[in-house]
Amino acid sequence: MENRRFFSIIALLFLLVIFGCSNGDEASNQTEGEGIITIRAQTYGDEQTRIENLEQAANTLNEQLKAENQNIQIELETSAFDGSWEEYRKQFLLAFKSKNEPDIFLTGHEDIAWLAKGNYILSLDELKDSEAYKDVYETLWESVTWDGHVWGAIQDTEARPIFYRKDVLKELGWTDEEIESLPEKVKNGEFTIDDMTRVAKEAKEAGLVDWGILHRPVNGPEIHMIAKNFGAELYDEKEDKLVFDQDAILESLRYFETLTQGEGITPESMTSMEWKNVHQMMIDGKALFWYGGIWNIFNYMEQGAQFDDLMANFGFTLVPAVEKGGEPMTLSHPFVHTVSSQTEHPELVIRLLELVADPEYQATHSVETFHLPITKSGAEVERFQEDEFLSSITYMLDYTTFLPNHADFNKYGDAYFNAIQSVEIGNKTPEEALEDMKTQIQSDFGDEIIIK
Repeated sequence: MENRRFFSIIALLFLLVIFGCSNGDEASNQTEGEGIITIRAQTYGDEQTRIENLEQAANTLNEQLKAENQNIQIELETSAFDGSWEEYRKQFLLAFKSKNEPDIFLTGHEDIAWLAKGNYILSLDELKDSEAYKDVYETLWESVTWDGHVWGAIQDTEARPIFYRKDVLKELGWTDEEIESLPEKVKNGEFTIDDMTRVAKEAKEAGLVDWGILHRPVNGPEIHMIAKNFGAELYDEKEDKLVFDQDAILESLRYFETLTQGEGITPESMTSMEWKNVHQMMIDGKALFWYGGIWNIFNYMEQGAQFDDLMANFGFTLVPAVEKGGEPMTLSHPFVHTVSSQTEHPELVIRLLELVADPEYQATHSVETFHLPITKSGAEVERFQEDEFLSSITYMLDYTTFLPNHADFNKYGDAYFNAIQSVEIGNKTPEEALEDMKTQIQSDFGDEIIIK
C-alpha cells in the first residue's frame, strides 16, 4: 500500500514537471513573439539630446508597431559615457567580447574602419536608399563609407570655421562693411591664410591682442584640416592605405613655425595649454583668430560668456585658401550610430535609426548643442532657421572634408602632432621634424603607408 502511494506521488510529480516545462516553453514563446524587446544604446559626451531623441524615436516606433498589430514593444536602455575616447573604445571591445555590448554604439566616424574590419558592426547600405536619409548632404556619406559600404547612420555634424573678433578688427581700423564681408572674401579666395597672418601680426603689434592666431592645444582634427589646406593627401581609398604627403606636410610645418618662431603670433607653448585657458583668451578678446569648431560657442557659454555678447563680437568664416583665388575649406567630424554585428534585432534597430533622423529631432539637437543637421530638410525646420548663427554657418558643409576612415589613423595623427609640437617650441626645424615623422611612421606602418 505504502509502495503504491509512493509511486502514485512520484507519477504525479512527474506529470507536474512535464506540464510545468510545457507551460514554460509556451510562456517563453509568447515572450519572444509578444513581449518586450530591449534595445540598448550608448552615446558619448554630455549632449543629452542624442539620448532624448533616441527615446522619442523609440516611442514613435512603439506606436507604429501597435498600428501594425505586432505584439511587441521596444524598451530602450540608454547610457552616456563620460571619459576619454580611448576608454570608450576599450569599453565597447570588452563588452563585445562578453556579448554585453550596446546594440547601438555612437562614435566618431573615423572609428568605422576598425569596427568594420574587426566585424564588430553591421553594414548599413540600405540607409542610402532610405526615405529618412534621402536628402542627406551628399558629402556626408563619405564620412560613413569604408570598403565601398556604408557602416553608420549619421547622427549630427558640424564645421570648423575660423573665429575672428570683430571688435578687434574694428579697433584695427576696419570698417563695418569690411568686417561683415570677410566671409565672402574668403569664399572667393580674395583673403588667404597669409593675409590672416598679416592681420594677426598687425593686431598684436598694435597691442590690441596678446596673440594673433590660436589653434587646438591637443591632437585632433583641426591640425589635419590645416595639412589638407596645404594640399596634403592623407588616404588612398583604393589601396586602403594612409598617405604621407611629404611636400604638403612640410609646408604645413613651415606654417606652424611661422606662427610661433617666425612672427610670434601664436604661443610657443600652444600644444601644452589647457582648453579652458585657450577658450578664455578668445572670450576675453586677447586673441584675434581661432581655428575652432562651431560647438565652441557652447564651451564659451559654459565658461560664463553670454550668447548675445558672443554673437556681437565674433565673426565666422571658412579657413582661407593658401593661394589667391584658391578654394577655402573646413572639416567636419560627424558622430555616427553604428549597429553591433551581434544585435538580435537588426531590423528594429535600423527602423529606430531611421526614425531618429526626423528633421525636428535634428533641429532640436543642433540648436541646443551647436551642431548642424545632416539633411537639408533638417536645416529647413523653422526652429533651426530662426537660429541666425547656425543657419549662417550651414553653407560650410559645401566646403567640408573629413578625416580618413582608416583603422590606424590615430597613430599617424600622433606622429604629426609630435612634429608640430617640436617645431612650435623651437626644438626642430620643419625639415628635421619631417624626417623624424617619416622615421616614426615607417616604423609604425612599414609597407602599409604610401610615402609621396
